[in-house]
Parts: sequence; C-alpha cells; structure tokens
Amino acid sequence: MKKQNTFLFVVLASCLGTLLSPNAMAKSASVVENLTLEQALNMAEDLQPQIAEAKAMVEAAEGRARQAGAFPNPELIAGAQQLPLSGNQPNEKEYLAGLGQTVPLSGRLGKAREAELLEREVRTRGLDVKRREIRQRVHNAFATALYQEKAYQTQKDILQNAEKGLAATRARVEAGDALKEELARVEIELARAKVELQRTVSLRAQALVGLVAAIGDATLNVKSLAGTMEATFDIPALESLVADLPAQPESALADADIRARMARVDLEKAERIPDVKVEVLYHRLEATSANTVDMGLSIPLPLFDRNQGKLREARAEQAAAEARARMTQNELTTRLRESYLQLTAALANSQTLKTEILGKADTILKAAEARYAAGDIGLAEVLPVRRDWAAVQLAYLESLRDVMQAWAEVKSFSR
Repeated sequence: MKKQNTFLFVVLASCLGTLLSPNAMAKSASVVENLTLEQALNMAEDLQPQIAEAKAMVEAAEGRARQAGAFPNPELIAGAQQLPLSGNQPNEKEYLAGLGQTVPLSGRLGKAREAELLEREVRTRGLDVKRREIRQRVHNAFATALYQEKAYQTQKDILQNAEKGLAATRARVEAGDALKEELARVEIELARAKVELQRTVSLRAQALVGLVAAIGDATLNVKSLAGTMEATFDIPALESLVADLPAQPESALADADIRARMARVDLEKAERIPDVKVEVLYHRLEATSANTVDMGLSIPLPLFDRNQGKLREARAEQAAAEARARMTQNELTTRLRESYLQLTAALANSQTLKTEILGKADTILKAAEARYAAGDIGLAEVLPVRRDWAAVQLAYLESLRDVMQAWAEVKSFSR
C-alpha cells in the first residue's frame, strides 16, 4: 500500500512540475506570428473585456426595458373576520376572498418603457464609443510595437556597422596606420551599440506587451508583426471632418443621453399621478348564510409625497446631459484639430527626412567609412558621421510612428 501511495505521489509531482514548467506555460498561451493591424483590431473586438462588458450592459438595459412596460400583477385577497375566541360568542364569522388590481394612470407604463428604451440606446451608443476607443488604442499600440520592431532592426544594422568599423580599425592598427587608442575608442562604440541593441530588445518586448493589453487577452504571445510604416493614404479635408462631427459616436451618445433624460422628466411627471387600486371581493356571512360581493376603490392622496424631489432631480440631470453634450462637441472639435495638425506635421517631417536627409546620410557615411579604411581621415572624424547616420535612421522611424498614431486619431473621425 505504501509503495502504491509513493508511486502515486511521484506521478502527481511529475505532472504538476510539467504543468508549471516555463515550456508548458508557453505552450498554453496563444502564439501569434506576423500579426497585422487588421488582425489585431478584429481580435480586440472578440477578446477585449471592456467591449464584452459594454455589450452586457446593453443586454441589461434591454431587460429593464421589457420589465418597465409590464402591467402590475393582480393580488389574491383572502381573509376572515369576527372569528369567536370562545364557544359562548354568537356565530358572526365572515369570510372574504377576491382579487385586487392596481391600475396605473397617466400612461406611466408607456413612459417608463420609453425611458428604458432610451437608456438602452444610451448603452448602445456607449458601446460604439468604447469600440472606437479600443480600436484607436490598438492602432496606437500597434504603431509603437511596429516602430520598436523596426528600431530593433536598425540597431542591428548599427551594431553591424560598428563591427565593420572595429575590423577596419584593427587592420589599420596592424598596418601601423592607427594608434591602439583608436582601437579602444572603436571598441567602446561597439559596446555602446550592444547596450542600445539590448535596450531596444527590452523596449520591443514591452511594446508587444502593451499591444497584447490593448487587444485584451493576457495569454496572447505575439512573436512578430507584419506591416509597413510607410503606408500611403488620402487625408480628408479638415472642413469635411468638422462637418461630420455630429455623426461621431460621442455626439450620438450625448444626443441619446439628452433624450433619455427628457424621457425621465416625463416619467417623473407621470409618477405624480397616483395609481388606482380596484378590489372585488366575495363576502360570506356565516350567521345568515348570505353571499355578497364587495367592491372597493382606493386612491392614494398626494398630500405629502408629490414626487417633486425626483422631478427636480430629473430636470437637473437633463440640464447636466445638455451641458455634457456641449462639452463633448468642444472636446471633439479640439481633438480633431489637434490630431489633424499632428498628422500634417508628422507627414511633413517624415517626407523631409526621407527625400532630403536619408539618402544624403547614407552617402556621407559610405564616403567617410571608405576614407577611414584608406587612412585618409582619423577616427575622430568618422565617429560623428556614424552617430549622425544612426540618429537619422531612428528619427525617420519615429516620424513614421507619429504618422501612424496621428492617422489613427484622424481616421476615427472619418466615416
């Protein structure tokens, strides 16, 4: 028996160790390679918990809308009166049985259902706003991750150039054309390039983590991205985008919110009129064996509670919704103009770097490296050229990232 228990313990420990091993945990995660922007956006639609939450809130509002229009349930009434406590009392027992029904007046049920339907529309518009926010977040995260991917490749090129420079310097030192101090400086430059490459590797991994967070599934393991940062697109005119601002999801949400608050005001007005309760009772008199029918009507008197507080609250919420709508319009206009300016500036910067600087930087670097290899110039002259070339490459990538992020903002305003 002890041997069997020992064997079982060993098997369980082995299985647990296998499940908790890094390789097993990596296999349990969803591995994605060559992820494109469109794929990332589609995955966020299915995986992002915030979108799932917003959809659930729409469903909850639908349930409230159905419930709000339901007619009150009837009440079953049963009772007995004048039951004797001793046998010496006369038989005057009476039995009651019947139904009571509350009848809402002033169209309260219809107004309540309309108010909840508008609340559902508010939730639906909120889902559109949340979906747009998630898409823009994914777009920005993808742009950052793709930039870090390209920056990593650029840093690898910089490292390769530093290794080539080290080889050339060693050859010159061996030939007696350069001092050992120059070799030490080149080795320092190579070490710096290695440090920058490691830093880029870390930033690339962080950017991929940020992209996974934007998509909404922490179990995703994105290995690589597919896409180009030099995309071409047609920028709509600013005037046309401004004209379309009322059709934006935020504007539609603000408009639906106002109409929902107005419906609440109408409902609270209707709530001031009390409901009527009608009762029809069968009445049995035991003393005379008589059967009778009682009918009753009860109406609450609105002497103390006339729903003035809730009506005031509803009107204040309507005024607040109208103020939010104006604020939303101002924010949308500001966001659009700022993002449009950022896009045009980023495009101009990237175009200048591409057409006027990148090619010249390559030419200058090649010429300097050739002259240094031939012994025409010293290390002090070629090192600044290498650094300038690396800075230009990274600046161009940064400009392309800025274009992608600004375009994501501007594109969200176009239909």
